[in-house]
Amino acid sequence: MEEKEEFLKEFGDYYGYPNGPKTIDEIRATEFKRLQDTVYLDHAGATLYSELQMEAIFKDLTTSVYGNPHSQSDSSSATSEIVREARQQVLSYCNASPKDYKCIFTSGATAALKLIGENFPWSSQSSFMYTMENHNSVLGIREYALSQGATAFAVDVREAVHQDGASKSPVTSVKITQHPVQRRSEAGMLEGELTGDAYNLFAFPSECNFSGSRFNLELVKIVKQNAEKFLEGSPYSKGRWMVLIDAAKGCATQPPDLSLYPADFVVISFYKLFGYPTGLGALIIRNDSAKLLKKTYFSGGTVAASIADIDFVRKREGIEEHFEDGTISFLSIASILHGFKILNSLTVSAMCRHMTSLAMFLKKKLLALQHENGVRVCTIYGNHNLKASCRGSSSIVSFNLKRRDDSWFGYREVEKLASLSGIQLRTGCFCNPGACAKYLGLSHLDLLSNLEAGHICWDDNDVINGKPTGAVRVSFGYMSTYEDAKIFIDFIRSSFVSMPSEFEKVYLVRSKSNPYTDEGFENQLSSSGCYLKSITIYPIKSCAGFSVESWPLSSTGLQYDREWLLKSLTGEILTQKKVPEMSLISTFINLNQQMLFVDSPRCKGKLQIKLDSDSYTCGKEEIYLHTQRYEVQCYENEINQWFSNAVGQPCTLVRCGDSQHFCSLSKDRSTGMCRDKDSKVNFANEAQFLLISEESVSDLNNRLCSNTEKRSGGAPLYVNPMRFRPNLVISGGKPYSEDGWRNLKIGNAHFTSLGGCNRCQMINFYHQTGRVLKTKEPLATLASYRRVKGKILFGILLRYDSSGNKTGLYTDSWLKVGEEIYISE
Repeated sequence: MEEKEEFLKEFGDYYGYPNGPKTIDEIRATEFKRLQDTVYLDHAGATLYSELQMEAIFKDLTTSVYGNPHSQSDSSSATSEIVREARQQVLSYCNASPKDYKCIFTSGATAALKLIGENFPWSSQSSFMYTMENHNSVLGIREYALSQGATAFAVDVREAVHQDGASKSPVTSVKITQHPVQRRSEAGMLEGELTGDAYNLFAFPSECNFSGSRFNLELVKIVKQNAEKFLEGSPYSKGRWMVLIDAAKGCATQPPDLSLYPADFVVISFYKLFGYPTGLGALIIRNDSAKLLKKTYFSGGTVAASIADIDFVRKREGIEEHFEDGTISFLSIASILHGFKILNSLTVSAMCRHMTSLAMFLKKKLLALQHENGVRVCTIYGNHNLKASCRGSSSIVSFNLKRRDDSWFGYREVEKLASLSGIQLRTGCFCNPGACAKYLGLSHLDLLSNLEAGHICWDDNDVINGKPTGAVRVSFGYMSTYEDAKIFIDFIRSSFVSMPSEFEKVYLVRSKSNPYTDEGFENQLSSSGCYLKSITIYPIKSCAGFSVESWPLSSTGLQYDREWLLKSLTGEILTQKKVPEMSLISTFINLNQQMLFVDSPRCKGKLQIKLDSDSYTCGKEEIYLHTQRYEVQCYENEINQWFSNAVGQPCTLVRCGDSQHFCSLSKDRSTGMCRDKDSKVNFANEAQFLLISEESVSDLNNRLCSNTEKRSGGAPLYVNPMRFRPNLVISGGKPYSEDGWRNLKIGNAHFTSLGGCNRCQMINFYHQTGRVLKTKEPLATLASYRRVKGKILFGILLRYDSSGNKTGLYTDSWLKVGEEIYISE
């Protein structure tokens, strides 16, 4: 409570709408009840609609009759009136006079940007200039410019200030650095021949969605009136310059005042303003600029008359009608009026102050974090202004975190752990590659190297060659609270600043000093005190397995283990992460009958599939899984239909025939491994075997029980070893003794440990009365004490050492329950 009092002392005049119709606590209690157990911090991606707003929309749509506006009926007239009112509300929001501007509704901000790009009067003398901080949807306009022979180039804009902090005059205060000029057509005029008759376009965001940095809207006047001085005499400064503001993010806190900054184009996204509706945006366009756009296509609603069998069309004169193809999304447009009512009741300035106070508070707390050795934990990108004000401030805090050894935590690790703590945020580059490269210091060579290494947008490659490939972004909304920020700060402190666990210390020392080796391990074996408690085979990837007393080994591990999988008709591999119901499909193999039996609560009969590889197959095909190419056998429609019924979507069954390519294991066999190049693996994610210790599971259950009592005093949680889908469960040793094993022998079979198994959300699924449910445990507890370099490790992966025999099945190599385990450490 003392901490909140300190916060209110500094930010009380800004936080919580002290002069508004409702306080922030009242807003959260009455309009956002669904956030009771969730901390939502991705308002720059999509803010949240209020329950009051949705009630008003529902009442409107259930008591009014809105018809297609392309008519003269009463219902059409009602729609036209509501659309007219919505257009006026949008213009008013940006203080745009209807005499000078029009509002064109689009399917989103991206569609508005595309409309500009494809209709702009590009020529070989035109230039498209844009700031590095633009979203991909703005960068896409470059394709239209370059395809028409125009030039394109990025600029960095910086605003100089006096020593006392005051900005200089608008023209002299803004400086730019121009990046290389891009041009595709050689037919364009030479630089010295530019006549200045061309139309040029300059695009910038009112607020960078990566860093939150705001751009000075004086840029509109500077570029339109002093382009030559702005571009410092560049030959590309000639001609008439038009200005585009991407306000999709910036409008939520500080909409551009078009009476002061007369931009030609402004794009808006409504779900970023008030959450609902999605799929609706607007282009605010100056009347004289609209006349310059060269629109070719016509459609329903955009023509006054057309004749079907001759080349004749007369387009409508109205700007909105000219550019809005087809029937506009009139029900969504009716909905935005209720969103604006929410914003108007609180006022944009009050919302800006509220969100800014939270962002400033978070920045201060993050910048103050240090490890025990003095290394600063957090690097924040963009404006570090820590004074609460709307000018130059933002609701966005974008950052990365460092370990005590000055290496980077991966942003995916932060996102993964945040999700386990009920915190929703955004990571990556946020579709803003220029800002991402600029703030992270990534060169063209870095970006291309990352791409060659397999990194693409939204993947898990968060640190490559020691550099982050993206960042963590926290963004606040008008309904965010101090408690949201406080929970997040506590999460960062406990998860990334606390002292390293004993497990992490020991694991990292061991991985550096004791490399894995197979050489002569037979002579180093000693009794572990453990024995094999159970053996489980999972014939179909992600479906339930079956336990046996003994089972033969093959060159791929346990014979028939994960030899089949299900894939959708589009080729997507089905797993429990995507289709949790797969865990309800049971399997069993009878070796004597050479038959696979499959059962599902959704299907009446039990399915029988002969193990003979030539039975029931309908040809072969190739699939790719984990960067590996497989030749697979396909099955007939009857079997595929059975599985389609079992999982509730069309799918097909395939069987592993041959895998051609293998990912190599990292040389030091460190954490985060991919599949072993030295062994053959069916459809398992990483390795042939997963081994779990009963004692390790027991220790985890004790921790789960303790955590449950601390949090709520409810019934203790309990997980069975089978929650982790192990092939081998052992018993008799100390908890986590398996972490130190290098090689082991069970019966007459030898195995090599490939290190810890990195756990994912799949272990949080559990069954209850025939349903598949999900909780945050046990992954959240494991993360608190089994985390190393971004991986949450539990159990070990094994490779079967088959002495180089390539024939496949070994008649004398069986695993049997009860066999003692010998190890080398």
